[in-house]
Amino acid sequence: MAVKENIDYIKSEISSQEQFLENAIKGERFFRRNKKIFITIIIIIIIAIIGYGISNYIEESTKSETNKAYISLINDPNDSSAKEILIAKNPSLYALFVIKTADLNSTALIDEAIALDIDPLLKEVLQNLKGHKSSKILSNYNALIDGYELLKDDKIDAAKSEFAKIPLNSPLQPIAKNLEHYQGK
Repeated sequence: MAVKENIDYIKSEISSQEQFLENAIKGERFFRRNKKIFITIIIIIIIAIIGYGISNYIEESTKSETNKAYISLINDPNDSSAKEILIAKNPSLYALFVIKTADLNSTALIDEAIALDIDPLLKEVLQNLKGHKSSKILSNYNALIDGYELLKDDKIDAAKSEFAKIPLNSPLQPIAKNLEHYQGK
């Protein structure tokens, strides 16, 4: 009986080794058939990683350069090279500089910043700096400010009508309600 069990054991070991060898051969055939596809996928992954790295490097260097230009422009507002770099590489940051250093008597810088391709909200803020009332993004803010000015002048009914222009879902609505309730005091 022991010899028979040993023979069965040896057969099962041989069959499992055959299966392992057979699977290895199938795997090798599969790899040989699809070798070009695997190599192409690996090359695409490597190119994507390199492209992502280069893109991040360019973005970081641009950000660093614009930050240096912004700091230089804050230190010396007449630095034309820093101004040109900022206008070319990050016009919205230049618009923020103009907002920070706005001279309401001279609107040349504000006009120059408005002409650039910048964020619409920044354009609205710049137009408000010039004194143009906005009917788009900052209209709720304008209504709040106008209402507050009317409250300071004791024109309560006019202020209430100005506060009524602010929609109920606006984040400025609680402030308008408080101003209306306390009548600016």
